[in-house]
Amino acid sequence: MFLLLDLPSIGSQVLRKAPASYTKIVVKGMTRAEMILKVVMAPHEPPVVFVDNYIKLLADGNPETFQKILDMKGLKRSEQSSMLELFRQRLPTPPSGADTGPSLSFSTPTPEQESSRIRRLEKLIKKRL
Repeated sequence: MFLLLDLPSIGSQVLRKAPASYTKIVVKGMTRAEMILKVVMAPHEPPVVFVDNYIKLLADGNPETFQKILDMKGLKRSEQSSMLELFRQRLPTPPSGADTGPSLSFSTPTPEQESSRIRRLEKLIKKRL
């Protein structure tokens, strides 16, 4: 990740920090990639725990994204269909009176919340090892 952060100044005669907006985009993208890897590497049994873990880590209510994660895990289509049904059942329900469009929107966590979640996840992973 550090190489990506230094990318704007590689080959430049002047050493300077990357713009804050660039750094923010890189950190956000790498954090999402890390969360995807954690979900893909997690065991899919029991299914409820796997689905809940996906919802907590990725905060993505899109069934197509969940389907891609299941494809990355190499699950058979028969296993995927039951997991997708469970995923749809476990999604948080929008507040009453809210627009119930086809896509769900989740609030973006603050950096403090994100790092706190990462630390808790790291502790859980260490406990399992």
